Amino acid sequence: MQFYLKTVGGTHCLFTILNFDGHPVFEVTGKITPFGCRMLLFDEEHGAVGRISGVRISNSIRYSVAAGGQRVRVTVNNSSLRRPVRMMGKRWRFRGSLPMRSFDIVNDVSQVIMTHGKCWGMAGDCYAVEIADPENVPLCLCIAALLDCTVSGGCAAPVLAGG
Repeated sequence: MQFYLKTVGGTHCLFTILNFDGHPVFEVTGKITPFGCRMLLFDEEHGAVGRISGVRISNSIRYSVAAGGQRVRVTVNNSSLRRPVRMMGKRWRFRGSLPMRSFDIVNDVSQVIMTHGKCWGMAGDCYAVEIADPENVPLCLCIAALLDCTVSGGCAAPVLAGG
């Protein structure tokens, strides 16, 4: 299944997620603070189908994600060259470039769960997300949103001390 993740940058709406035909099917809303974030993934009927909470700890951000009856913890460390993204709760791993927003999520036998990359097309300037299994759609969209949010500086803004 293919989706397009488009940054909205509104007060509460962070991303609109479009289907292959360019129609909005999901929306990511939330609040981002210097200490972390809380986000929700809503479907077309405005029902919450995913929850993301993130806390900034030193050089990393730790997220808890619950969607589609599944849970995963994601740690993002932008300063790590070897493993910038770690996942616990699923046998999934990150593969690719976080700063370029070009990556895959693969399972323990290297089967692709999700791909994410820059896209220009009918949806405009956005990121294409391809998800192999429909069962993983809510969880993968939450992971894509939190990684995009982190890279764009939304959840990774450092807390200033003093000043």
